[in-house]
Amino acid sequence: MGDLDREEYRMRILEYFRSLGFRGGEPQFEKARRGMLKRLMKARSLNREIRIEDLYQGMLFKLGLHPEREVIDHIHELYIRSFKVDLVPRVANVLEALSKKYTLAVISNAMSDVPRRAIERSGLEKYLEAVVISRDLGIRKPDPEIFRFTLKNLGIEGYEAIHVGDSLDDDVQGAKNAGMGAIWIERPSEEINVQPDHIIHSIKELTSLL
Repeated sequence: MGDLDREEYRMRILEYFRSLGFRGGEPQFEKARRGMLKRLMKARSLNREIRIEDLYQGMLFKLGLHPEREVIDHIHELYIRSFKVDLVPRVANVLEALSKKYTLAVISNAMSDVPRRAIERSGLEKYLEAVVISRDLGIRKPDPEIFRFTLKNLGIEGYEAIHVGDSLDDDVQGAKNAGMGAIWIERPSEEINVQPDHIIHSIKELTSLL
């Protein structure tokens, strides 16, 4: 689990843009940023993803700055540094136990490399055969294609796989549309509009369920 410290990130980006020669005020910066976010939200409404590098390339142009590769890469790093990631308690124990019986993979919706970096930093990659992020393909859950891509990468069929997630729309519906089973980690605030195969309250329950 994780969350972006939006104000910290906004200030870091504004300071960095000023170091690159941006002389406009915050209103000009905010107008360009809102335009960028509008573009992102429009893409996501269609289950499409835009990489953070591509988003900021357009914003830099609008502010009269040059989007060199090192500049874009630094913006990506600032985003990752501003993203606070907290692992679910005992997730390593669960993955270790499951990896002895099953082939495991992660499918994540993200425009940045935050999920992959978090997995690497926590040492969880040794339990996973694949890490698929929506930025890699340009499509997001619940589009069934991101699930099918992962299945193909693992060399298995949908009926042989089960997806675990906490979103009924993105995880449960998306997995079912790809012909997979679906386990929902219940969120009390979410109204059930699609029926998962199993409902659990914590990822720790997987070792006894599977």
